[in-house]
Amino acid sequence: MTREGFVVATGLLLALHLTGFLFEDTMNGECRPGFVRVDQWCFSFHTEPTSMLQSSDVCHQHGAHMAVLDSQEKEKALTDYIEQMGFFHIHQERKELYKIAKHESDVQAEKNKFCEDYKLHGTHSGKYRHIPNAKIPIGSPPHLRANLSTPPGFSIKLSNIPGAGLGAWTDQFVPQYTILGVYEGIIHTREPVFELYSWQVDRQGSNGTYVIDAADPACSNWLRFFNSPTTYTEENVIPVQCAGLVFYMTSRDVYPGTELLLWYGDGYGRFLGVNRIHPEYDLNGSVALRANVITYIDDKGLVFDDWTPVTYQNWFDNDDDEGETVLDQMFGLLLTYHHDNKWYWVAERNYTYYTGHEGLKLPFICEDSTNNSRVG
Repeated sequence: MTREGFVVATGLLLALHLTGFLFEDTMNGECRPGFVRVDQWCFSFHTEPTSMLQSSDVCHQHGAHMAVLDSQEKEKALTDYIEQMGFFHIHQERKELYKIAKHESDVQAEKNKFCEDYKLHGTHSGKYRHIPNAKIPIGSPPHLRANLSTPPGFSIKLSNIPGAGLGAWTDQFVPQYTILGVYEGIIHTREPVFELYSWQVDRQGSNGTYVIDAADPACSNWLRFFNSPTTYTEENVIPVQCAGLVFYMTSRDVYPGTELLLWYGDGYGRFLGVNRIHPEYDLNGSVALRANVITYIDDKGLVFDDWTPVTYQNWFDNDDDEGETVLDQMFGLLLTYHHDNKWYWVAERNYTYYTGHEGLKLPFICEDSTNNSRVG
């Protein structure tokens, strides 16, 4: 399963929305009000979906901290209680994220359909509209070639992205799945490295790759002016590699006065300080509660939000994750129930590209250590 084509588990879409503290154990003198005894520990379950940092703040405001999962025994007691109390029905506030995931899956499928169509019909397709470059007047200065290739109904002007310089804009309505052109540039075969204005393309009929380099405006077209978005709501164009070429296709309807933006890949995203990670790529439809906020400290390693070292771990092994998982110095610990009926930890990464600046909002668990002692 690829990041672009993960399955949306709509069967786990949760509907019952409870608020505030869940099951306050006010009759139990061993835990203070607002907390419930679970084996030898005292927990409170907050069902209102909340951001990562706010979750930790709420626990601290109640004189507690988030759940410290420092042993398999403690984790099992907690997860058994969650199952017994039917907390699977806690509202997850992920409906919009499911919709985005479904849209991206549909777009990926359309990319594949377009490529098959192009191989059969080229630019003379009856299904896809291809917008050609504008004709460049004879005698035009070479350095203006890219700008002058801008088709009628589009323009090159200052980008809305801070520090990006010029950007490409549409002055007309452009329907979803319109082909805006083919990326042009100098083709070279040197060892691929991260470069601005470059696409790495798979060779047709053989192994290896080559690079289309549009750094020189005299050897490229107007597609070089497309900038990268900072959020999913800004993204309206996708690259499509097909038959050794790179096409730009609109991923949604685009309205007049809108800048055309597409994601250039994780390497360029890291250059910009932007992570394009959908939460469901990590969660894959699982039920999730935020258990803690973990910090990496150079001389101590991983610590919980009460500064207890992380000794016991139960991370989910995502076989679909390619390469090293990139985490911030501070990240959430999500306790998740998966399709194999087992509980695992999932690291809560930076999902703000899809969620907005507050990040992922989930129910969370607080722990009061002041009364933690074994009964009996």
